[in-house]
Amino acid sequence: MEIFFVIGIPVLMLVLGGAFLAVVKTTGFLESSYFNTRQKISNAVIQNYMQVIGMAQTQIYQRSKELEFISQKLALSNEELARLNDMKSKFLSMVVHDVRSPLASIKGFSELLMKIRTDEKSKIYADNVIKASEHMARLVSDLTDLAMIEAGKLRIEKSLFHFPDAATYILPSMRVHAEKQGVILIEHPLLEGIYVNGDRFRLSQVLMNLLNNAIKFTPAGKTVELMFRKEGQSVLTIVKDSGIGLHPSDIQKVFEKFYQAQHQKDENLREKGWGLGLSIAQEIVHAHKGEIWVNSKGLGKGSTFIFKVPMA
Repeated sequence: MEIFFVIGIPVLMLVLGGAFLAVVKTTGFLESSYFNTRQKISNAVIQNYMQVIGMAQTQIYQRSKELEFISQKLALSNEELARLNDMKSKFLSMVVHDVRSPLASIKGFSELLMKIRTDEKSKIYADNVIKASEHMARLVSDLTDLAMIEAGKLRIEKSLFHFPDAATYILPSMRVHAEKQGVILIEHPLLEGIYVNGDRFRLSQVLMNLLNNAIKFTPAGKTVELMFRKEGQSVLTIVKDSGIGLHPSDIQKVFEKFYQAQHQKDENLREKGWGLGLSIAQEIVHAHKGEIWVNSKGLGKGSTFIFKVPMA
């Protein structure tokens, strides 16, 4: 027994120590292999991400070049559009200047012919020429305003004035116009004591455009009403007709230049269109920090045009 303790135990300890060293070495090897594998995987993932980032950078560079090219083309297009718009404005100004004088002469000679000729046929011809020249004169005037609006040069000369004066300024000619068309113009009482800081001539022009359109699209024997109303710190001008009315899809488009109602069944009425008057009226009202809109219950049920400007 003593020999076992003296010899056996040291041998056993030696064997166990060797086994422990073997286990430690094996474990270290396994851990090293595990970490090496993870390192390789990590390196592969990083390399993959770097490739993706590289491809993304290449695409971004290509897109930036494409955007730069498109931006240059857009800048050139804008320059060309500005040049063409300037040419159009100059052309309109030239046409207006060259047409206005001959129109005045045509109208003047036609009126003279009406006075010196006694036969009915000649008077009818002269009257037709006068009406056509007046229509052309209005179009020329509208084109002048359009050219100024598009050039940003529409002059609004504001001053404090009695708002009913904007109506009294143009109502005599509107009464004559309505009478010629067989339309009954109903004028509700003007609002006295209402003052506006604005351009009296331009606001009269808005009212004239609305009344002209109302009379144009109202059949003979029907009515056009002119009303005024206070609303808070604003004054409303209301032109209500009993004419052709508007389809719901046309209501938002009547203020476009030369708009023609798409849903109007009467071809003659559809081709009349609203010209430039409403578009110009909208610009003038907006220049006075006001609003303009139209209401209609549908085709054949009339229209109501309203514009609102702040009181002084």
